[in-house]
Amino acid sequence: MACACQSKREQFEVVTKGGEGKTVFTSGSQPTAKTVAGRYPGSVVRSKKTGDIVHRQPDPNAAPTGKATA
Repeated sequence: MACACQSKREQFEVVTKGGEGKTVFTSGSQPTAKTVAGRYPGSVVRSKKTGDIVHRQPDPNAAPTGKATA
């Protein structure tokens, strides 16, 4: 029998293509999920419970936003 704490624990998932792709990793640790997201450019880390994006991994192949850099 599983423990009752599972329903209270927040899970984080790494999703490719800015949240539109497939889930490639799920973890109970937000820092671990952020680290794994570093392996997938353009991916996001979102809360499985709320669906909110908590971290965006930059995509180096994305079109420039028009902001000038010094």
